[in-house]
Amino acid sequence: MMNQTPILIVGGFASEPKLYRPLRAYLAEVSGRQVFIAPITLVDWAWVTITDSYAGLLRKLDRTVNELLAQTGSSRLTLVAHSAGGVLARIFLGDQPYNGQAYYGYQRIDMLVMLGTPQRAEREGRIGGLNQIRWADQRYPGAYWSEVSYVSVIGRSIFGDPDGPPPERGAHQSYRLISGEGAQWGDGVVPLDYGLLPGSLQIVIPGLRHDPRPDRLWYGSSPATVAVWWHAAAAYAATKADVISYNQTEKKMTLAIR
Repeated sequence: MMNQTPILIVGGFASEPKLYRPLRAYLAEVSGRQVFIAPITLVDWAWVTITDSYAGLLRKLDRTVNELLAQTGSSRLTLVAHSAGGVLARIFLGDQPYNGQAYYGYQRIDMLVMLGTPQRAEREGRIGGLNQIRWADQRYPGAYWSEVSYVSVIGRSIFGDPDGPPPERGAHQSYRLISGEGAQWGDGVVPLDYGLLPGSLQIVIPGLRHDPRPDRLWYGSSPATVAVWWHAAAAYAATKADVISYNQTEKKMTLAIR
């Protein structure tokens, strides 16, 4: 029987829900499931830059998840999170207080698919969400919750070069901010190795860029693009014997599409 667990898209930093409407349509077509978008707005993200805290985002995500569970009658949701939305989702899954409150999202989420999410950072800092990345990774390293199937997807499209054209210079700066090294491959914002969560199903897709723009391929460009990572993720989640959680020693599953 086909899995009908509803899907909730969690957008990235400084995004608006409308940015993910094409992805919602493609994902609904490919998955055959109901797909929703978390109502997290540019104003919500602006508060993050002021407070250096995801507290407001977590409250809104928690409320949205509970409303969708009641609306659909499902016991769990699947999260598809883009960029910083994946960091937010990892914190939401946890049982440790963040700004005084824990959300225990692992009890309501069956799978977390992260698209271009920075999974770790080499230093702390307010810029680039570094503090939140490190908070999540230090407390919930790897595919932490065995109740949740983790999938990390990263594009391999831009090699950082400080002397190259603007996309390569920008990539070099972003990669260096996250990892300390700019001269490497990634999706133009997140360096490749830092977009792969240990213990998760790891999917590397050549040519995909980080942001949804009409002039470039990104994680949600078309039904065909979405199908590449979604079908792999759904198959992985359905094969429970292959699920890997933190501190387990089973062979890591990696899907690299060349």
